[in-house]
Formats: sequence, structure tokens, C-alpha cells
Amino acid sequence: MRSDCVFFCPIRVRYGEVDQQGIVYNGNYVAYTDQAMLEFFRSKGYPYRDLAKKYDSGVCHKKSTYEFMASAYEDDLLEVCIAGVRVGNKSFTMCFEVYRQGEDELLMRCESVYVGYDVETRTSRPITPLMRSLLTGEAVSFS
Repeated sequence: MRSDCVFFCPIRVRYGEVDQQGIVYNGNYVAYTDQAMLEFFRSKGYPYRDLAKKYDSGVCHKKSTYEFMASAYEDDLLEVCIAGVRVGNKSFTMCFEVYRQGEDELLMRCESVYVGYDVETRTSRPITPLMRSLLTGEAVSFS
């Protein structure tokens, strides 16, 4: 539900993202939710590239489940919101919802799982304290 959203990312549907009927091709929602995740971290003062390289807090996109309720169309201004976050030891799940700007009709819901990732060993690892803090809003001291 829109009122549960903790973050909104506006996205304008471009011509190349729609099919011949002018409807957003489902595969584009992967890019929309990824963009919302990146903007969420940027809004907290940590662009994802810095999180991954400077703070060694990178993650790997493990899986996503999408549920489509209604169509979005060329030139729609969408709001991709983060409707919830669950944080485990080595992974977290972000719940996304997509709405047209100013409307309450849910167009799409997605749950994406991200895993803490060690670039050097190419293996999963625990979510860093910084990442956990950004996701949960809990204060953590970084020295």
C-alpha cells in the first residue's frame, strides 16, 4: 500500500521501454527497481558505487519476484517506492511497488533479494554494519 512506502523514486517511461501497444515491457521493471534501490542509498548519502568500493559493502542481486496488476504506458511518470526491507545476516529483501504519480492504483509489486558479496573471493558474506544501518535506520558508529 502506498502509505507504507518509505522512499519514492520517480521514473518517466521512455519510448524504447514500451511495446507496439505503448505498454511498458515487463523486463524494464528490473531496471526500475534497481534504480530505486540506487537512489535510496544515494538519498542516505552513500551512492552505491561508494558503498561497494570505498566502504566494501557491495551486494549481489540474487532473485526477484514480480507481480503485475495493471499496465504502465509510454510517458507515464511512475513512482517506484520501497515498501519494506527485511534484513538477515547475509542478505536483505527489498519490497518495491510501482504507482503512477499522484495515483493510488498499484501497478506492480516486486520482492528482490540481495546478498552481501565479496568481490575478491566472489562469494557471499554477511551484510556489513554500514549496509545494515542504512537499511534499518539504526545508528552505527563508523570509525
